[in-house]
Parts: sequence; C-alpha cells; structure tokens
Amino acid sequence: MIKENDRVMYIGPTIHGVVKNGAVFSGGIPKTLERLTREKPIMKNLIVPLSGIVQAKKEAATEGTVASIACQRILALSREEISKITEGGST
Repeated sequence: MIKENDRVMYIGPTIHGVVKNGAVFSGGIPKTLERLTREKPIMKNLIVPLSGIVQAKKEAATEGTVASIACQRILALSREEISKITEGGST
C-alpha cells in the first residue's frame, strides 16, 4: 500500500501529455495521472513505491503478470480516450 508521502515511480509506458516512464513523484501524483488512474484502476499497478521498484520492474517485464497486462492495456488506449479522461470527461 502506498502512503501519501511515499516517493513513487511510474513504470508503465509513456503517455504523452500525462506521464513519462520512470517519472518519480513525492507527495502525490499529478491531477491528469490521478484522473486516468481513477478511470483505469489497473494503472495503480504501475505506480509503485521506490522501495519496491526492482521487483515491480521485473514484474512489468514478465508476460502474464498484472503489471505487464496493465502496460498492454495502457498502450491500447487511444489518444482520444486519454484526452477525454485527463481533461475531466469520462469514457
């Protein structure tokens, strides 16, 4: 479980205009990423505490794991769908 003050890293694919792979956050995540995570809860598997980053990256690279599936689902999102979600709309 991630605490509010934990430093976290996004390990998923870069989402242009939202978040880059490897971005580190402290004290919360940006609003656009928060909106996307709320609409696509599988994203939570790609925002991990720095203390567990090595294991999380291994899982993201291992086919069939939740993190790997999350990466695939994020890659499958269209720019239009991402824009609707991050600009406050809903799909």
